[in-house]
Amino acid sequence: MCLTTGRRARRAERLVRAIEDASGAVRGLPVLNQDKVWNRVRHVGLLELLQFDWTLVGESDALCTEVGAVFALDELDIPAYEARLRKIRETCGDRKKYLEILA
Repeated sequence: MCLTTGRRARRAERLVRAIEDASGAVRGLPVLNQDKVWNRVRHVGLLELLQFDWTLVGESDALCTEVGAVFALDELDIPAYEARLRKIRETCGDRKKYLEILA
């Protein structure tokens, strides 16, 4: 039982680090600047960027709600949380690629 709890604790610690990494990635995403070059892009690309951002907000909020409802390590659904983190990272990557295409 202790070994299982120890493994869960290590996985939970890795999950915390993964959440922190994803959080940093989201905070580091580029935004549209005030440059005139972006003026033409704003009208075309803003809605798509908002969709990426809305997905990030939704996934982050769901992850926060799910993790916040856990009271003990044995209640953690680590694979589900890892899947949400993958979705957040993928969305960050897709958003960055989209901005590169627009530039």
